[in-house]
Amino acid sequence: MTLTELSREYRAEEIKLTGQIDRFLPVAKAMTGDSRREAYRRLACLYEMRREVRLTAQTLENYYQNTAKHRVYHKNGQYFSGKM
Repeated sequence: MTLTELSREYRAEEIKLTGQIDRFLPVAKAMTGDSRREAYRRLACLYEMRREVRLTAQTLENYYQNTAKHRVYHKNGQYFSGKM
């Protein structure tokens, strides 16, 4: 399986999770009391799962991009010469 295929799988899972959220949100809003609190906890889990799936898909899609433009470190000479 290639990274592109794996990324597509994650995007498909993101669509499934979005569908679950869209179907469950009106039901959760109609609930009251403890059942509503539990429903919103389930929704929070679904949102978190969707976020993780989305981030993983983005990472896989951009795995081979040129990262030289996005360095998070600095050249050592900047620290030793006093220039920042």
